[in-house]
Amino acid sequence: MSFIRLRGKTKLMHFRNTDTTNQLRDGGLVQLDDSANLEPVRNDSTDRPLGVCRMNVGLTDSTQLSIPVEVPVENAVEWLIDTDSDAGAVDSDVGRYCAVDTTGGGSVSAGDSCGTRVDVSDTAIRQIFITGVISASRIVGVIAKSGFNGPVVSDTATGA
Repeated sequence: MSFIRLRGKTKLMHFRNTDTTNQLRDGGLVQLDDSANLEPVRNDSTDRPLGVCRMNVGLTDSTQLSIPVEVPVENAVEWLIDTDSDAGAVDSDVGRYCAVDTTGGGSVSAGDSCGTRVDVSDTAIRQIFITGVISASRIVGVIAKSGFNGPVVSDTATGA
């Protein structure tokens, strides 16, 4: 249940999280909020993912000042990504964009929450470009928008 680097170069960067209202999951896609704290992506057009969190941080954890995030250093780093339970991936999904799934459980060990899976049936927010299908429950994808260099593609499915 996470993003796992398959191909391409990444590096670890460390960010703070002084906001105890955001839980983070090891393997979840994260971004910075307005106060420069890490938070899971929200499946919103304003999302700008930084990379993949490499540490679990629960709601009751004390503030963390050094949370490792695996950050792509190339534009086309491919990740193995699990799909949510809504719809399975099929070969015809290759070449499409999809969104990170943000629904699910309310703890570090539960559900689809915290940006650890994608929803291949949700194409409204173009966050992940699908480059391969391993199985109905796992795809290969590239992060299509980045907090470092802006969107690679339009923010919406309409191209606006």
